[in-house]
Amino acid sequence: MKFILAIFFSAIALNTCEKNSTEKAEETILYVNSSKVDCTGVGKMKCLQTQESVTLKPNDWKNFYGNIEGFEFEPGYIYKLAVKKEKLDPATVPADASTLKYSLVKVIEKNKDEKMRLNDTWALKSINNEAIDSETFQKQPILEIQLNKMKIFGNDGCNNMFGSIKSLNENNITFGALGGTKMACPNMEISSKYTSVLGKTKTYKIDDLQLYFYDADGNELLRFEKGGLK
Repeated sequence: MKFILAIFFSAIALNTCEKNSTEKAEETILYVNSSKVDCTGVGKMKCLQTQESVTLKPNDWKNFYGNIEGFEFEPGYIYKLAVKKEKLDPATVPADASTLKYSLVKVIEKNKDEKMRLNDTWALKSINNEAIDSETFQKQPILEIQLNKMKIFGNDGCNNMFGSIKSLNENNITFGALGGTKMACPNMEISSKYTSVLGKTKTYKIDDLQLYFYDADGNELLRFEKGGLK
């Protein structure tokens, strides 16, 4: 009788363990952004940016500090993945590690991220549809876009400048407040106009080697050229 009871309770325990194991693992959709970003975990590192969502939201990326088992990341593409998410026993996980384990089930989509074409250094060629003469500036006005940091750098023909990209998708871009140096130059009027209209930018277009910024009404604000540095 004791032997039969032991087998009975063992079967219940095994069934409970299998049930708990099943409950720990679930399949979900995970989007992976086209570039890694600087982040800080145990130390400074590069993180994927992900969204765990049925539909992709352009500006809702979050840093992903772990690994996706079986997934090979290639920069420049946005991925839609089916992954298995498993909750690990905290007692078996190091204090600085995640209790969630992600494993690739399959790659549903892998699409080239056209926004990555912005990631370059651009020479300013016109403001409000009026061509500028770069010879009148102390230095060539440029805009350097760094999408992995969502930052911009460059100069206005006189002062160095820097700022952040507040929002970005395939057609729209907006910038945060600009900072910069405070040196005085002979041609400050056009330099000031450059930074002023940059802050009004709402949409953009890339046509071959040309980058255009437009305001909310579709008026051209700035035109840049890639490879047009002097």
